[in-house]
Amino acid sequence: MGNYTEHTAKLPDGIELFYTDSGPPDSASYTTLVVLHGSAFTGDGMVPLHRFAHQNNLRVILCNRRDYPGSTKYTDAELEDLKAGRRVFQDRLEIQLAWLLEHFINHENTPKLSADRKSGGFILMGWSFGNATALSLLSNPDAIPKPLYQTIEPYLMSLVLYDPPYTALGYVLPGQESVYDPWADPDYPTPEGMYDNFQHWVSSYYEHPDIASGKPSGMSYEKRTERRTYATWNDEQRAKYFNTTAAVRSELPAYAPPMQAVLKAQTHDALFNADLVSSYFPNVKVFHISGIGTCYYCMWGYMENSRFYSEAVARGDKVRPTKFKLVEGGNHFLHYDMPDGLLKEVIQGCKEL
Repeated sequence: MGNYTEHTAKLPDGIELFYTDSGPPDSASYTTLVVLHGSAFTGDGMVPLHRFAHQNNLRVILCNRRDYPGSTKYTDAELEDLKAGRRVFQDRLEIQLAWLLEHFINHENTPKLSADRKSGGFILMGWSFGNATALSLLSNPDAIPKPLYQTIEPYLMSLVLYDPPYTALGYVLPGQESVYDPWADPDYPTPEGMYDNFQHWVSSYYEHPDIASGKPSGMSYEKRTERRTYATWNDEQRAKYFNTTAAVRSELPAYAPPMQAVLKAQTHDALFNADLVSSYFPNVKVFHISGIGTCYYCMWGYMENSRFYSEAVARGDKVRPTKFKLVEGGNHFLHYDMPDGLLKEVIQGCKEL
């Protein structure tokens, strides 16, 4: 899967974050792509990206989020904040993300962002539910001390929303109770069984009948399809790429109404709050990318975010500039099934913003 090294970033407050690193390419102007994995799937499953990093003038950092292997587990008090839907849970993630970027600036000689914002610096990319963490960085100026903000702000080029489910954005799917839901399948009554089914469902390739409609009826609600990324992995890969324990502990509570309300407000603040967009990371733009065959949770995230953005622009609202792209032939696992293509799309999308 290409050469890469394993590291642990030691951050303030005793926080440690494990990551794999493609290393810097032979360039003075490379961009560092910091990637946050999704729910249950670890950064290990994204290592195909390392193989194509250098030829795309990238340094790829795949970071395991809190509670995942090698990174600091959440405390009981933190998990209680998550379950209760307290904003402070996301505020902590925000400052820890800022610390992580500061770590690379201070210890890895990260190239500064060029004057035209086309090279150097950081691109922050969340995948799937990892977008709920990535969006935190742009959502609350009070969470990051001014000196820390002033350190990282000149380096941050773009935020990439890579196939977020609507739940990562705090959006709602009308009529969800009448469609297939992998989280409510009676065939899988335990959390562990639920997540096993989830692997098949989320990695399938779906054919949506009418994405352009922007309506729930335009999506496919199949339980799974014959072609799915998960089916291409052996047992060793499945064990390494997936962590049910972390997902049950620290992801399931985020899908409940209390934290969904927080994530809805977070998305609004990061993308659609005119005051924040103008004053907090004011030069950072957003690239929302999804595979055209992704699962309906993520397709609805794409359709709704695109709709909200178009409506806001039509009203003349001050919003964070966003570009949307559907990748033909891709599903939720672009990073695994077409890694070079994903990196090229990210670079091109960010440069065109």
